[in-house]
This record gives sequence, C-alpha cells and structure tokens, in this order.
Amino acid sequence: MAITHPQDAAHRLRGPKPAMGRPMLFSLLLAVAALGVLILLVTGPSLALPLAIGSAAALIVLVVTAWIVAGPRL
Repeated sequence: MAITHPQDAAHRLRGPKPAMGRPMLFSLLLAVAALGVLILLVTGPSLALPLAIGSAAALIVLVVTAWIVAGPRL
C-alpha cells in the first residue's frame, strides 16, 4: 500500500501556479496610479473634499485591480 503525503495530494488537485502575472501590464497600471497620486498631491488643496476623496478612492481601486489582474501570483 502506497502512502500519499497530504502536500502531494493538494498539489495535484490545485495544479501549479504560475510564478508571475503580467509584469508589463502591472508596471503600466502602477505607473498610471503613481502619476494620478502625483497629480492629486499637486492639485489636492484646490479640489473640493468629496472630489479629492473620490479621486483617492479611484486610485486605490486602480492599484487593487492591477494587483488582482496582473500582479505577481503568490
């Protein structure tokens, strides 16, 4: 009777994950988010508070989307 280790069984069921996502798309999306943060920092004092908060939230969503869609696979 052969003994199957739990790590081997789980690895076979899930399959290997790719080590990398899409690095070019990830870099592009993060560069766009960084540019947006820079623009927000420069124009932030003259913006209305709801618009500034909405812009910051949109940039956070962009970073999260970049991580989910094209980021490194852990």
